[in-house]
Amino acid sequence: MQAAAQGWLVLDITNSSFYLGVVTAAGSLPILVFTLFGGVLADRFSKRSLLLFTQGLSILPALGLGFLAWRGNVGVWQVITLAGLLGLVNSLDIPVRQSFLIDLVSPESLHNAIALNSAAFNGARMIGPAIGGLLIGWVGIAACFWFNAASFGASLLALYFMRLDEGGERRGRHTGSVVENLREGFSYLKNDRYVFSMMTLVSVLSLLGLPYSTLIPVFARDILGLGSGGYGMLMSAVGLGALTGALWLSFREANGSRTLISAAGIFFSLAMIALSQSANTALSMALLFMSGASAVVVISSINIAIQTRVPDHLRGRVMSIYTALFLGTFPVGALLIGGVSHFIGVTNAVLASGVICLAVVSLIFIRARRLS
Repeated sequence: MQAAAQGWLVLDITNSSFYLGVVTAAGSLPILVFTLFGGVLADRFSKRSLLLFTQGLSILPALGLGFLAWRGNVGVWQVITLAGLLGLVNSLDIPVRQSFLIDLVSPESLHNAIALNSAAFNGARMIGPAIGGLLIGWVGIAACFWFNAASFGASLLALYFMRLDEGGERRGRHTGSVVENLREGFSYLKNDRYVFSMMTLVSVLSLLGLPYSTLIPVFARDILGLGSGGYGMLMSAVGLGALTGALWLSFREANGSRTLISAAGIFFSLAMIALSQSANTALSMALLFMSGASAVVVISSINIAIQTRVPDHLRGRVMSIYTALFLGTFPVGALLIGGVSHFIGVTNAVLASGVICLAVVSLIFIRARRLS
């Protein structure tokens, strides 16, 4: 809901696809800069305690945006600042959450835990934007931010009542300087060529593919002629596809195979290319569904492939590198596609991104076939 409201708020304030990219970048750049230190903390301290801290802090940006939107004099710089604050909190929160799954389930259940985690996340993505779009029209944008702030109460309660065995909480704790800890994580990545290839693919998709989502408000309003409710439906199509892909992964005993990752990456690229040529709402929703499903399959499968391979004592640091590459390159891509769309148009920018993404994904997997 907050993501949908924030995108619509920025478009309403600035009428600029470029600023949509700037706000997205502000929320993601701190992840690129600080998430590696979050991974070190995840390997040193109780993940549950760290998550209680970060989930509590996440309430503040939502409350701030709600207050500013309610007052009606919000400026784009304020949205950028609060998006950056949330990004700073997420730079710690995300790698901790990624590495927390192994503390909650047995190693043989990790495949399905990752897939079900994606299903829960994308279930919220499916319902939230639709509700957000309706709330914007009924009671205003501020309500979306306030509901999001209140929702963290459920997260905090769930974390508070969790009871983990002490062995799980101690997993991966170590000593040494932060620099030494980071060097150990990068050394593992350098020596495992298969994990390195998976990390490269995550970077490519995040830089060249996934930022297309920042332009959905422009697609909704300027190409399809939709209002806030229609925008919410487009966002929900992405979420429904992602939920479908995540549930499919969880039921098929997902193992992060190279063939599945390659096929999903190609389908995602083709969906982007087709979307760039669509001026029909129903067709666009179908293509967004396809993009959401294939994106969550490829990203979740890469996550599974990495987490089932990395040693427990390095999990936090390796997943922080994954987070930095996955979410940290996203702002660069968002700025790039936002800037390019300003000069050549939204449809041409998405078309170019899809074509380049398709070519790079294919090349990476031709090379990765030799690795095990």
